[in-house]
Amino acid sequence: MLAVSSAVLLAAAAIFGGYARSLPSGPHRYGYAAAVAASAMGLAYLLMALASGLFGAETDVLRFVGYTFMWIAIVLVICAIAGVGRRLTLLLFAAVLGRVWITLGSWFIDGALALVATLGTFAALGLGLYLLFGPFSRAAEALESERRLLFTKLKYLIVLGWVGLVATGLMSEGAGLADDFVGQLVVIYVEMILILGFGGIVVRSRRALSQTASTTRLLSLGTDRESDYSGGEGGSDGPGRPTDRAEHAD
Repeated sequence: MLAVSSAVLLAAAAIFGGYARSLPSGPHRYGYAAAVAASAMGLAYLLMALASGLFGAETDVLRFVGYTFMWIAIVLVICAIAGVGRRLTLLLFAAVLGRVWITLGSWFIDGALALVATLGTFAALGLGLYLLFGPFSRAAEALESERRLLFTKLKYLIVLGWVGLVATGLMSEGAGLADDFVGQLVVIYVEMILILGFGGIVVRSRRALSQTASTTRLLSLGTDRESDYSGGEGGSDGPGRPTDRAEHAD
């Protein structure tokens, strides 16, 4: 199962990379980020299959290393598309990566510490949800309609992935309601939806990526702006709402 999942994700990474090469300079970086997200988990699954099959070793850490690089790519893309500043970008990184590693740590501790860690994962999840539906969404309101729609699609996809992974972890590791095989199968299913959906949405949104690339660099971590925190006028395209009202992304 791990080897098959690795093959699927690495093939998807190659496809996303091919699409990225067809994009203009600037937008192509976002396509490559989608390829990086798929590659990260594809390589993680490959290493997990080798470690488990050849040495019978535990593979949890390898999975979470893959998660780390996957989420870094995803967070960079959605922050650039939303046009938020450096502080909000770093807060989202803290929420996402904090949840990932607190979740792993909670599996190796017991008692009160395990309870604290579990509460920490929910706190990080809550912070991430607040950021996406609060300051990020307010910032996106000032963007062109294609870019705003792309942000909205990715926002709900990411939330679906978060909730699915958290629920699966609680079901298998926390409550023990599923054995290892079923738990791993469900986790892989959620990851596939998240990664393939993210990459497919990004590489097909050429116009929205062009709008993003014209104002925001993928690796810049944005710039601090007062509008990020006032809640009224975020977005890197200026204080006024664009007049473009297209209904869908390319």
